[in-house]
Amino acid sequence: MNENDFEKLVDNLLIYYPLLYRKIKTSMDPEKSLKYGKTDGYYQILGTLITRGSLPISQIGKELHISKPNMTPLIDKLVKDKMVTRIRSKEDRRVVNIEITEEGKNFLMEARKVVEENIKENLSNLNDEELETLNESLESIKKLVLKINPQW
Repeated sequence: MNENDFEKLVDNLLIYYPLLYRKIKTSMDPEKSLKYGKTDGYYQILGTLITRGSLPISQIGKELHISKPNMTPLIDKLVKDKMVTRIRSKEDRRVVNIEITEEGKNFLMEARKVVEENIKENLSNLNDEELETLNESLESIKKLVLKINPQW
């Protein structure tokens, strides 16, 4: 790939990823937004815990690229909201693992339904062929991203 094409690739990533993200995330019903309008980190931590199980705070931060000073208030908020609990490791009492609660799992599943409704509404002006093209494109992007960062 020549330098000019690479610059176009970077421009597309920087311009269209945030645009797609905003398009999908916006236009949420204000009443639902109050209940589900949490920070991205809030959902990312819950999502990580639901897929990976109990993890130390440092591991969650490392996987999500969130610094330790930013992790502490996020975890504190999740604990206060009863979405996660802190559990001391049986092997090493200095290690504190974070575990998602049933309430956290239920919240995440309900929030996903709201996001799905929002995405469906935002994509409603696309026809079946355009939706298929979008899905195929996203599958291609997913394969490439996984090749760039295989630990995901």
